[in-house]
Amino acid sequence: MKLVGRIEEVHDILYDALCYFDDFCKKKNIKYFLSNGTLLGAAKYGDFIPWDDDVDVLIPRDDYDKLMNMSDLSNDKYRLLCVEQISAWRMPYAKLSCEETFVKEGEYNFGASFGLSIDIFPIDNWNPCAIIANFQSFQSEILKRLLVCSIGTDFYSKKTGLKRCILKSIWFIGKHIGYERLQKMILRKARKIKFKSKFVGCRVWTCHLNGEVFPSYFFNEVLYLRFRNREFPTIKYYEAYLSNLYGNWKEELPIDMQHSNHEITVWYKL
Repeated sequence: MKLVGRIEEVHDILYDALCYFDDFCKKKNIKYFLSNGTLLGAAKYGDFIPWDDDVDVLIPRDDYDKLMNMSDLSNDKYRLLCVEQISAWRMPYAKLSCEETFVKEGEYNFGASFGLSIDIFPIDNWNPCAIIANFQSFQSEILKRLLVCSIGTDFYSKKTGLKRCILKSIWFIGKHIGYERLQKMILRKARKIKFKSKFVGCRVWTCHLNGEVFPSYFFNEVLYLRFRNREFPTIKYYEAYLSNLYGNWKEELPIDMQHSNHEITVWYKL
C-alpha cells in the first residue's frame, strides 16, 4: 500500500465520495444535510476545514432507515458500513467508505475495515422538555464514551494521576459491558421517542452534550451552500446550528488547536 501523504489528497478523495453520495440521494429522494465539521468548512471556507479528514452528514430517521436498507449504494468503489447490512459493525451510525483507501484509526476494532469515509448520522427526537433533553444528551455522551472504550484494543492515555485512574476505570467499565450491549442501548434510546418532538438531533453519537439539542424547525427546510464547485444541501438555520456546536465559529482557532480529532493514517490500496 502507498501512504496518502497530503491532506489535499484526502480532501479530493472525500469530495468525490460526497458528490457520489449527493447524486445517489437525489436519485433516491433521500433528504440529508451537511453537518458538523463539513458544514463548518462549507460556511467558513467554501471547502473542507484545512485539517479535516472526513465528511459528516445528518439524515432524518425515516430517510436514514430507508438508506440503510438500500444495497445499491455500495459498489466496487464505495461500501456502506452499517449494522443493518453488516452484523459485525460496532458503531451505532453508518459510514460510506472509499474502498480505494485504507484507514487505521488509533487502536480500535470497528468490526470491519474501512477507508476515508462519509460519516452518516441519523436525526432522532429528544424529549420535548429541554431539561430532560439535555439530560438525555449527557446520557448519550456517557454511552458513546463507554462504547469507544469497549472497542479499544488496549488502554492508552497521556493523562497522569487521578485523571488517568478515572479514564482507566471508564475503559474497564466499557470493556465489561461490551460493545454489543452498548450499541443496542444507544440505538434503543435513540429510537425511543416516536412522536414528533420540538427538539431533535443526533442521539447516537453526541460530541457536544446539550449543544446537540436543536429545535426541530432547524431541519424543516433545506438551504444549499457552495462547497468547492458544487452546491450541497444543509440546514436553513446553519449559523445558529454551528453556534450551538462551536460557539463563535467564525473566529479562527489557535494554531495549536488546528488539527484533526482523529488519529488516523491513510493508505491507497494497490
